[in-house]
Amino acid sequence: MTRTNNKPLRIAMIGTRGMPAHYGGVETVVDVLARELVRRGHDVTVFCRSEDYNSHPPMIGGVHLVYLPSSSSPGVGAMVHAMRGAVYTIGRGFDIIHFHALGPGLMAILTRLFTRAKTVVTVHGRDDKRDKWGRMARLILRVAATSSARVPHATLVVSEALAEEYAREFGRATTVVPNSTHAIPEVVAGKTLERFNLAEGHYFVSVGRLVPEKAPHELIAGYRRAHTDLPLVIVGGAAGTEDYESHLRELAEGDERVIFTGPLYGDDLAEMLTNAGVFVTSSHLEGLPTALIEAGRAALPIIASDLPSHQEILATKAGALGQRVYPVGSIDDLGEMMTLVGDNLEEERHGAKLMAVELDARYAPPRTAEVHEAAYYATRGL
Repeated sequence: MTRTNNKPLRIAMIGTRGMPAHYGGVETVVDVLARELVRRGHDVTVFCRSEDYNSHPPMIGGVHLVYLPSSSSPGVGAMVHAMRGAVYTIGRGFDIIHFHALGPGLMAILTRLFTRAKTVVTVHGRDDKRDKWGRMARLILRVAATSSARVPHATLVVSEALAEEYAREFGRATTVVPNSTHAIPEVVAGKTLERFNLAEGHYFVSVGRLVPEKAPHELIAGYRRAHTDLPLVIVGGAAGTEDYESHLRELAEGDERVIFTGPLYGDDLAEMLTNAGVFVTSSHLEGLPTALIEAGRAALPIIASDLPSHQEILATKAGALGQRVYPVGSIDDLGEMMTLVGDNLEEERHGAKLMAVELDARYAPPRTAEVHEAAYYATRGL
């Protein structure tokens, strides 16, 4: 796919931990998008947190990397890093300065006031509604949500559900830019599965940070009500929620079928995901989760809470073979669904393969880059 406009853009991306992605959804999205925009002829710079990387190459995949320190204080690292990134862009001739997520997006006021660039903010999720934040942090993020609808030249959102929220709460018209991921490479079952004593194709897997709004406590409870001999593998670590992680381990105590792996990255994560039997998410709050997209593109049968963003990914066939949904928060329904899918894996896998073809088309990097490119040009009147 090639650009429809001949003018290449200089684009700065702020709000990610950096490249290559090794932490979470926003990092994955920025990594994929930045590389694809370079392939389309644009000059892209990504600001990285210097302390999160052992080596500091100046460029990866044609993307320029700038390393700046953040802060060791919990809850403010992202905003401190975004502030430093915003200041760095002043006078450096960028056409587009693109902030990712609400906290970093609060610094869009700096680039709006002190640069000639067009400022763009992508809302990846309503972080102001996440349970892990205290009162002050939630207040700041609420201000950031309002700011994201008022300050930038363009507000982008990753799902139709978020677009509806912004229209309803702020009267702000937004552009929907679906997240994209690289297809996860299939890794032959080996050392990672052996490490956790797992059999290829015969376990449930959940991938995500161990935070209350993703509701892994409900996943454990639902699993323990299910009639299945498939283990439940929970991949992920705490994100300032160590007490909650301890609570999860207490809930699973005595049940050797529930396995906590901690965070997995790279080939270890790919091996765990692509060799799973079923992907499960019990989340109560999401923007457009990359983990679900990755699992779907890997042709894994899905069980998901019926959040609008989950159903948007699964689209018109949500609830069909390989794409099961249940009422968010319903532990009994989750347990019944895990029993049903676990007993009919072959049929579910057939449905999942059909789903994977659709997701490849909708969430492939070239399509997402094209939508972003159109949004950038629209801010400049080109």
